[in-house]
Amino acid sequence: MKCLLKGFLTVAVLGAVVAAEAQSKFPLKMDIDVSTRKNTRSIGAGAEGEAKVENVSLRVRVRHTGGGDKKQPLTAEVYVIGRQIHTGYYGIIDVVKKEFNFSEESLFELTTKEYSLGRTSGNINVGGTYETFLVVISDEKGEILDYRSGRVLREEGIAFIRELGPKTLFDRDGNVVGKADPEKSAFKDAVPAATNPGSY
Repeated sequence: MKCLLKGFLTVAVLGAVVAAEAQSKFPLKMDIDVSTRKNTRSIGAGAEGEAKVENVSLRVRVRHTGGGDKKQPLTAEVYVIGRQIHTGYYGIIDVVKKEFNFSEESLFELTTKEYSLGRTSGNINVGGTYETFLVVISDEKGEILDYRSGRVLREEGIAFIRELGPKTLFDRDGNVVGKADPEKSAFKDAVPAATNPGSY
């Protein structure tokens, strides 16, 4: 009986070791979910049109679904993307980066701050509005393990966005069309001072 019990324990231990080794050899699998909280308010109107402020924040949830080393350091890169009203181009409102791993929890959560985006409508259309997002999960070498975007972006576009950050300007097909003034973000250039969107 003791031999049988000892045999079961040995098999169980070996099975656990093999499972752990197999898990660390297989690629890390995860599920990325992004939700957006957004509201718009009017801050004034005149003969030429109306000024509005759009407030938006994002919540990102990354769940470990299998494989990989749960202790490995990871980085979540969240790119909040807006559209310039007067050019039609897209720009980066903000970039949020946070390091994490799945060693204690199988779920990582990140909530951005609230961004205030000003715009006008009517005879003068300037400013910007929230459009979409790009979330990139990378390893300690900066290699992409997984990503999620609310809009189709080409691999080259994702590489440029990661490299240039807030300076990136791109079109609706995800092609990078230029970069903003080094002293300003691509999106800040689009927000009119008249709407007083606040600091972001």
